[in-house]
Amino acid sequence: MQRQKGLTLVEMMIALAIMAILITVVAPNVQTILVQNRIVADINNLSAAIKHARFTAVDEQTDVTFCPTSNYSSCSSSWALAKMVFIDSNNNGQREDEETLIVSADPLSSSNKISGATGAVLFSANGGTDLNATVTICPNDGEVSLASALIVTLYGRVTTAQDSDNDGVKENNSGGALSCT
Repeated sequence: MQRQKGLTLVEMMIALAIMAILITVVAPNVQTILVQNRIVADINNLSAAIKHARFTAVDEQTDVTFCPTSNYSSCSSSWALAKMVFIDSNNNGQREDEETLIVSADPLSSSNKISGATGAVLFSANGGTDLNATVTICPNDGEVSLASALIVTLYGRVTTAQDSDNDGVKENNSGGALSCT
């Protein structure tokens, strides 16, 4: 007598029901993790470029420009674009052919939006900057609990926003909660 192997219809339905329940419970958490990872990637990308601009200004003892760009020669006001760092030897706020592109950064993820910075940021030879701001990156849906930010001081110091009061929302440079509006 040969024994058959496999699942009965009832066993298959139970297995599918269990899988459906697990997917329903796990899927929203996976989506949140993906959104958080995109924000962290954008924060890290922006932070690395800003720090590189500051260190170059100090190392080369010259003014260094950090700005968003669409063509890697002129600065823009939209921080969602790619970013570039260059030594602006003629101080015109634009990158000429003879001015070397020091570093560039990727555009912001299309799933995120950025606020808190406009135009170019100039780092002086002592590492200081003309920007004292919180640059906030939020998901497009505006969920503030997923937002993060870079805090840039006039001394050129760059830090990442923290949730110091444990309310689920990170704070800006003045200690207030980040906003995604």
